[in-house]
Amino acid sequence: KKYGMPGMRYVFSLVAFLGCFVNLALRVNINVAIVAMVNNSAVYSTHENVTSHECSEHPEFFSNSSFLKIQPREGEFAWTPQIQGHVLGAFYYGYSVMQVPAGRLSEIYSAKWVFGLGTIASALLSLLTPVVARFDVIALIAIRALQGVAQGVVFPSIHSMLGRWLPDTEKSFLSSAIYCGINLGSVAGMATAGVLCKSDFLGGWPSSFYVTGLAACLWFILWSALVTDTPHSHPCITSKESEYIASNQKISQNVKLPPFPWSKVLTSIPFWALTINQIGMDWSFYTLLNDLPTFFATILHFDIEKNGYLSSMPYFLETGFVLVLGFVCDLVVRKGYATLNFTRKFCAGLAGFVPALLFVGVGLAGCNVTLCVAFLMLAVIFGSFCSCGYMLTHLDMSPEYAGTLMGLTNGISSVTGFITPIVVGALTENKQTLGQWYIVFGITVIILVISTTIFILFATTEKQDWALREDDMPILQESIRLSHQDNYESLKHK
Repeated sequence: KKYGMPGMRYVFSLVAFLGCFVNLALRVNINVAIVAMVNNSAVYSTHENVTSHECSEHPEFFSNSSFLKIQPREGEFAWTPQIQGHVLGAFYYGYSVMQVPAGRLSEIYSAKWVFGLGTIASALLSLLTPVVARFDVIALIAIRALQGVAQGVVFPSIHSMLGRWLPDTEKSFLSSAIYCGINLGSVAGMATAGVLCKSDFLGGWPSSFYVTGLAACLWFILWSALVTDTPHSHPCITSKESEYIASNQKISQNVKLPPFPWSKVLTSIPFWALTINQIGMDWSFYTLLNDLPTFFATILHFDIEKNGYLSSMPYFLETGFVLVLGFVCDLVVRKGYATLNFTRKFCAGLAGFVPALLFVGVGLAGCNVTLCVAFLMLAVIFGSFCSCGYMLTHLDMSPEYAGTLMGLTNGISSVTGFITPIVVGALTENKQTLGQWYIVFGITVIILVISTTIFILFATTEKQDWALREDDMPILQESIRLSHQDNYESLKHK
């Protein structure tokens, strides 16, 4: 601390957490809002797509049977499930193509501004969404795709900054804390959308886009004022903290990176094991994120407000589990109780195999609403354990190129973001039944088991031979210290 101020790595972690928070809120609010936007009576009368009545009478979920009461949803748009799938999936058209460029831009130029400008662009597009939706559905799909382009820079850029800001001794905990913004942003986006869509505030469903857009604009001011690209360039960091971060990293802060080793990376077995695992986890994540509200509405018959709460609840509950897991992972590795490689793979196993079993449980639960909801919530919670699994393996394999590595793996895996809504829409078109949804969950089980097994067998946390090594470049801890002293002296004389 200096003058009573917290360590700058904690300030960075807090504002980065808020950045993940607002980005996910911007992304997911439409997942609940679309339930209120669509006029289901018009859709069903035109396309003969009827909501399932298999689970229409199950008052055992909470003692108040009105919890399950269906409220008529008279939205403005007669969109079929397939059109809704394209609206939900359009975000990922743009999201996937921006991953690799974002990683390279973050490493070569400024990760801070790549992240910040992408977020503010996404916020402005969110504010335009209600107007565009009323104009034309094709225009809405285009806006969502552009929003995906804007948010496509988020994770490669923040991953690049994690490699520079977080010491190895705190990496699991602080990165888990930052990525909890994903969980809580999903909570805020879906729960708030559920409340706002049911209200008359600013017309109901449009207000969910206005509120999240304005929140992201406020965050951009904080990010611009409080964060720098690297610790040693921050005007308020102490020399002690700067040296602590540098001495607990295997990355040189000031070295100009050579060209990215494309051929070596793309022929690396550990890289592809990591990528395949991320594909599997993202398939599960996007299936739940995009389609869980629809399952709750059409099969379990929750009204829009309860739908928003239930869809968001598991993302809230998982936050505490992830923070504890991150702390424990740092502790067991630091104390020598387990290797880093074992720890990453153990977390990956929990994140993949346990949700697969829980999806099987959903199939066995039938119309037992309590079990269905419990299993789906637990699937989301255990799936979040990947934050201490594959999500940190990029940093382990090559902290210098972590942004581009995340861009590559996330770019490939995020294709599932627009494939899953289309697949679900096709499977449930005219057949909103338990049987069709069991097919959806069954596909997810197979993908999770295969991808997790491949990661455990072939992935590694060892720094790869194509990555920069300490003996391949000068270690610039002394120059970082001197650079900090120069910054301090210049501030002192101002």
